[in-house]
Amino acid sequence: MSNRINKKKKNYKEEIRVLIILIIVAFTVKTSVVEIYVVPTGSMEDTILVGDVLFGNKFIYGMKTPTWIGIPYTRIGFDIPWFRLPQFKKVENGDVVIFEFPRDPFQKYVKRCIGIPGDSIAIDSGKIFINNTIMEFPEDGKFVKGYIKDENLSSPNLYPAFKKQNEDNIKTFQVPYKGLTIDFLNILNWEEIIPLLVLDNAKITFNGYSFTAIDPNEIARTRGFLKYKLLSSLRNPIKVRQQQNQDMREYLIGTYREYANAKTLNPWAGPLEEFNIILSDMYSMNHNEKLEKIMIDGVSLENLKTYTLKHDYYFLVGDNRDRSYDSRFWGFVPDYHILGTPVFSVFNFSQFMPRLRMVN
Repeated sequence: MSNRINKKKKNYKEEIRVLIILIIVAFTVKTSVVEIYVVPTGSMEDTILVGDVLFGNKFIYGMKTPTWIGIPYTRIGFDIPWFRLPQFKKVENGDVVIFEFPRDPFQKYVKRCIGIPGDSIAIDSGKIFINNTIMEFPEDGKFVKGYIKDENLSSPNLYPAFKKQNEDNIKTFQVPYKGLTIDFLNILNWEEIIPLLVLDNAKITFNGYSFTAIDPNEIARTRGFLKYKLLSSLRNPIKVRQQQNQDMREYLIGTYREYANAKTLNPWAGPLEEFNIILSDMYSMNHNEKLEKIMIDGVSLENLKTYTLKHDYYFLVGDNRDRSYDSRFWGFVPDYHILGTPVFSVFNFSQFMPRLRMVN
């Protein structure tokens, strides 16, 4: 009798061990090799549609081991050390790329690469020029608003480096690359350089404040997305939206208060007046004051004189050019946020029908 009980216990232990191994393997495959994505927006229409179920290849640009362990589809968990295996190919212009949104890496974006490290990019009347050569517009891409903004008009929400310009007209700029040396003595646009240094993981401080690229506004924008989507189908959508807005406000108030207590801020404008005052003070100082008061690892820029970038960067936009929240608005994507490329779609949840199509 005792032998039978011991044998059952042994079998249970073996089954649990196998189950744990399977969970670890499944988690590793999901986060590092292949993953299924459901597209929530129309920023890549008509190449990729809202509701498309995509299979993503996550090893083509170099398999990235898991960076986080926790409960899937929540933010409950913790970061872990990671590394990237050798890549099969480099990201090229025209590639459709899956990546972590730099201002909230929990969000996965899909856009088309139009600028690789070192490229010179310009947008003139909606046309993209790469190294002075026009980029052919994607076959299934589109402009939906029916007009191009005049170059004299400015869009307030563009990336700080493109201020006083608009999404249809951006003057020539260079995509940053690993090894590029920034000469602090000759900076012309500090609102471009500071966010870039933050993305490069330089530990910047100013008057006791540190900087982060993680933006609570971006987290709040998608926080509880599935929950409220479900509630909208069961209850009055207007009331659900009001509740969602209230939850967003409460989250932002609490999170920005935590940022203030920790003396942490984003290198762009935020909702707290004290943050805007600090940023305004920093960006409005004369050049010599910036060199003296802005520091990296506790050393003033005046003493550092130069900084060499540690990462490559990419510029990505949506095929649905007028309905895409992309690099024109939030800047460059560092190499450590690149995940892979979508290979094909198999189904569309919005239309609830099969959609077998290669993505290119």
